[in-house]
Amino acid sequence: MLQQEFALDAATLGLMTSLFLFAVAGSQIFTGILLDRLGARRTVAMLLIIAAIGAMLFAAGNFTTLLVGRLLIGIGMSGCWTAAFKVNADWWPKDRLALANGAIIGLAGLGSLAATLPTRLLLDVMPWNDLFVWLAALTVGMAVILFTLVPENREKTSTASADKFNLFTELQGFGLIMKNPVFIAIAPVSIMCQGAWLSYQGLWAGIWLRDVTGLAPTPVATSLLFLAICIVIGNLCLGLVADILIRLRVSLFQSMFLACCLYVLAQILIIFLPASATTGLWMLFGFFLAGPIFAYALISQAVPATHSGRAVSLLNLFATLAGFLMQYGIGAVVNQWVAIDGIYPAAAHITALVAVICVQLAALVWWLLRRGPLNQAVRDMGSA
Repeated sequence: MLQQEFALDAATLGLMTSLFLFAVAGSQIFTGILLDRLGARRTVAMLLIIAAIGAMLFAAGNFTTLLVGRLLIGIGMSGCWTAAFKVNADWWPKDRLALANGAIIGLAGLGSLAATLPTRLLLDVMPWNDLFVWLAALTVGMAVILFTLVPENREKTSTASADKFNLFTELQGFGLIMKNPVFIAIAPVSIMCQGAWLSYQGLWAGIWLRDVTGLAPTPVATSLLFLAICIVIGNLCLGLVADILIRLRVSLFQSMFLACCLYVLAQILIIFLPASATTGLWMLFGFFLAGPIFAYALISQAVPATHSGRAVSLLNLFATLAGFLMQYGIGAVVNQWVAIDGIYPAAAHITALVAVICVQLAALVWWLLRRGPLNQAVRDMGSA
C-alpha cells in the first residue's frame, strides 16, 4: 500500500522498512545497560512512550515523517524483546530458559499474526494513518500498565543499580561478552538466521509471494498469517522439545544446530520446489525459527547474571543490524532487474535469496570450526 501511495521502488521500500531494524540495532547498547541497571519494567515503559510518538509521526502521512516515525518506533521497540529475555534470565532456572524464551517468542508472534490478514481487513474499513493513531494509543496504555502493575526482581535490579555508574565499565562488559567462546561460536549463526527472518517476514516474503508465486493481496496476507502462526507454534513446540531433550542429556547446543540446519533447508527448498509448495515452505521457515532463538538462552547461561541484559542486547544488536542490511540489500539486488507493472521477475528474488542462504551456511560452517573452544566452554559451564 505504501509502495503504491508514495511510488517507492524496491530499494527505497527496503530502506524505509529497514530503518526500524537500524533503530533497534543502534539502541541495543544503551538498552542493555538500562536493563541491567534499571530493570525491565522502567526501561520498557519509557521506550514504549517513544514508540507511541513515532507511530503518531508515521501517521502524519508524508515521506519525511514516515522515515522519522519509523526510526522512533524502532528505538521505542528496542527493549521489548531483550527485556523479555532479561526477565527470563532473572526469574527462571538456567536449564529452563529455552522453554521460557520459546514461550515468549511464541506469544510475541501473536503481534505478527495481527500484522497479517487482520490488518489487511482493518485497512478495508479505515485509512492506514488512523490505524497507526490507534496503535499509538494502545502503546501508551501498555506503557502505563507495565509501569504500574508488572513486578520486578528487586534483588538483581538493586544489585546492579547499587554500583556507581561508569559508562566505560559498562561498555567493557560488552567486550567481555564478545570474547566469550560460546558467543564467538554460535552468535554468527543466530545473527544471520535472524537477519533472514527479519528481512523476509518483515517485508520480502510477501513480495516473493506476490511476484514469484503470483498471489493476490488477500492470499498473500493469508499466507503471511500462516507463517506467523507457525512461528508461534514452532517456538512453543521446539522450546518444549528442547526442554525435554535437556533432561535426556541432549544439549541445547545440539538442538539449536539441528533446528538452524532445517531452517536453512526450508529456504533452499523454496528455490527448488514448485511454486505450489511455496506457502508451506514459508511456514516451515517460520516453524524452525526457534533454532536461532535458542542462542539467547545459551548466551545468557554463559555470562554472569549481572551481564545478562547486555548479553541478549548485544546478540539482538547484531541480529537486527543483519536484518537491516539484508532487508536493504535484498531490495538493492532485486532493483537490478526491471519491474513490469510493479512486479519483479523471479530471477531477481531467487538471486537475493541465494545470497542470504550463503551467509547462513557460512555461519554454520564457522560453528563447526569453533567446536573445540565451544566444547571446552560447555564443560566449564557444566562444572561451574
